[in-house]
Amino acid sequence: MKFDYIKSKIIFLHPGEAIFSKKPIIVSTVLGSCVSITMYNARTKMAGISHCQLPKCPHRATDCIKHCVDPYKYVDCTIEKMLEKFKSNKIAPEEIEIKIFGGGDVLTTIEKQIPTQTVGQKNLIAADEMFKKHRLKVAAKDVGGKTGRKLFFVADSGEIYLNRLKNYEEN
Repeated sequence: MKFDYIKSKIIFLHPGEAIFSKKPIIVSTVLGSCVSITMYNARTKMAGISHCQLPKCPHRATDCIKHCVDPYKYVDCTIEKMLEKFKSNKIAPEEIEIKIFGGGDVLTTIEKQIPTQTVGQKNLIAADEMFKKHRLKVAAKDVGGKTGRKLFFVADSGEIYLNRLKNYEEN
């Protein structure tokens, strides 16, 4: 039986959450400065999507995998936890298709006054550091800029449908 996308229920992913599935589901989320990381393995149809809010876990020095109470809130912990989940399903990192989205500078009115990196930029830097640490290749990305994004992740194929949200500040 073929999966019917039109009749399927869409699961909404909130900030600080992740969803893993081997079943045909669609996951939606809305991103501003947050980032969403998707991982997919074609051999097993294992899929995962996260919605990370901040770049670095405060428990990083003490092993955030074991001690972090909100692992999917932080980019660094999220990548570690997602890789751990795939490894527990006997999927090697080189078998995972990775995509990243978000990290927009949507809080420009506040962040324009501060000449440092924005939360979105920090999230993207943290993700890039973790990808390099684990020698992971990113298959696709749509990051940065000044607009938010709405994503639909089709778990059984790893496909992403993306809509860039209108930035009303520019009007």
